[in-house]
Amino acid sequence: MTDSPDETVDDVPAGRASESARSGDVGPGDPGHAAHARRNVRLYPWYAAAIHSYFWLPVFFLYFLEHMPLEQVLRLEAIYYLGVFLLEVPSGYFSDRLGRRPTLLIASVCLVFAYVMFFVADGFAMFVGAQLFLAAGLAFNSGTDTTLHLESLIACGRKEDYAQREAAVARNGILASGLAGLLGGAAGMIGLRYAYGLCIVTGVVAVVLVVLMREPGRSDGKRLPGSGLTRQLCLCFGFLRMPVLAWVFGYYVVMTILNHVPYEFYQPYLKLAMDQRWEQGQGTSFASGVHIAVVMVVASVFASYSVKLRDRIGLGPVLLVATALQTLIILAMGWAIHPLIVLLIVMRSVPRALMSAPINAAVAPRVPRAQRATFLSLMSLAGRLAFAAFLLGLSLLPVAEDGGSGWAELSQKLLIAAAFGGVALIALAMTSGLARSRGAETASDPGADPGD
Repeated sequence: MTDSPDETVDDVPAGRASESARSGDVGPGDPGHAAHARRNVRLYPWYAAAIHSYFWLPVFFLYFLEHMPLEQVLRLEAIYYLGVFLLEVPSGYFSDRLGRRPTLLIASVCLVFAYVMFFVADGFAMFVGAQLFLAAGLAFNSGTDTTLHLESLIACGRKEDYAQREAAVARNGILASGLAGLLGGAAGMIGLRYAYGLCIVTGVVAVVLVVLMREPGRSDGKRLPGSGLTRQLCLCFGFLRMPVLAWVFGYYVVMTILNHVPYEFYQPYLKLAMDQRWEQGQGTSFASGVHIAVVMVVASVFASYSVKLRDRIGLGPVLLVATALQTLIILAMGWAIHPLIVLLIVMRSVPRALMSAPINAAVAPRVPRAQRATFLSLMSLAGRLAFAAFLLGLSLLPVAEDGGSGWAELSQKLLIAAAFGGVALIALAMTSGLARSRGAETASDPGADPGD
């Protein structure tokens, strides 16, 4: 299988359609739907690259700090995660009921609005509005993007390629983030808000790509049978009777917290490590952009091999390695300011790269099409809500006295996060046998018994 974005997907014998039919997915027997699906498969890697071109990553914390103190920055980030909390499940339900394409269109349009507001933001209220649009964009994209990918592959009769293609798309998305980070950091030297200006461009590109896509749909052309939101949620929680899904769900919540800690705090850490050699954060902006580019290149290598590593050592072990690595990085950041730790932080996206494709491959094929996006949204919701609570807790801690340098307060928060990671790692390791249930390392029949 080629990893090229221009890859086409060929049809296979229609006998494969029976497995897909049990979960409501389109089989490869309908030429019209297969042609639409092939277009989606060609466009999806480009959409993923555009949507993940986060030019603002190297500057967002510095940009916020230009306008407000650290405590308000943490509250602003908590508002974002609470916004996702309000929108995550409704967006997944919207996707399952009304379609993947309209959901992704809403996502990309909301991101454009968010970036425009960030670009012109002046005052806490406007930042809050921009954060809420950003939350809406990422919530509507969450789960629906990978679901559209899976369903398009099923429509082409290539479901077995899903895990490896997700790994390749994850790699390309990470590389796009790295290049965007480098350019965003350079733009930040002119003005931190210009990084958001670059995001407006890629946001418009994402809108155009979604317009060119087609809904994977059903082979009969009808929408999935409807169910109320309460019924939909009950069905999704019912899938947690499957041991693999229950363990992965809990794991995802823990890692959402741990993965976001270095993401939130590496910019002020880097600024302290540079010992204020540049004024007004402009030098820090470029250094942060270079740092992100290196981070993403390193992570892309691990993303490429994540599924192969899962096949070699198992789902549970590869995910526990990701947890241990992220906890070690957070502990080192909280322990001291040192150039060697700055080098270690370039590994901060490796855990996410290791876990993304294996988790998608473990979850999406096990959940029927009618609940797939809602279930993935529930996972994301639980993780983001947990991190929002974690951030709020950190923001309410008594401020450590450090003579105005900021290091004592930063170290305090990082060490608390590292302690959480250590406890979580022990708990996950003790229960990791659940991830070794039958079929945990391969995509199973979506119609499998939830008691599997």
